[in-house]
Amino acid sequence: MSLRIISGRFKGRALQAPKTSSTRPTQGMLREAVFNICQGDIENARFLDPFAGSGAMGFEALSRGASKITLIEPNREALSSIKANISSLEVANQTTLIPLPAKKALGKLVKQSEKFNVIYLDPPYDLHIESIFELVSQVLEKDGVLFLEERYDPKQPNKAHQIPNLVLKNTRRFGIALLSTFIKSSM
Repeated sequence: MSLRIISGRFKGRALQAPKTSSTRPTQGMLREAVFNICQGDIENARFLDPFAGSGAMGFEALSRGASKITLIEPNREALSSIKANISSLEVANQTTLIPLPAKKALGKLVKQSEKFNVIYLDPPYDLHIESIFELVSQVLEKDGVLFLEERYDPKQPNKAHQIPNLVLKNTRRFGIALLSTFIKSSM
């Protein structure tokens, strides 16, 4: 599968993707939809991807004007791809790579009082992620945007998570993926 940056200053640039079944690159159509939704929020944003895989979502964010990305990924093959992509795009000064499992890395970011304007949460579809919702809420900036990608379940087409201090704005289906958009309330 060919993985390329869709838009922005790196438009058309190829990205290396890990050759492992444990990562699933986000479909181009879904990546495009995410950045269309947050286009007003991405300029100079701090972007976090706790399940980075190839890092494609973060590199797309940089291409579209984000100032800094933080990628969390414990898988060695995926880390190798991310490092190759950082080098190829020459974005080491704008990228923080944390080679830890998501929950542990998020706990570390909470302790460091790190905050992000946009978070893209795309865990493996079989992972129960409710245990990290509180941590994600703590690192999301006020009025920040959280995208949650999950497998669409026709038995629960309107499945909606409750995430502390976040308000569900909408949910859309993209093939087998369900994308929910949350905003952190400013209260």
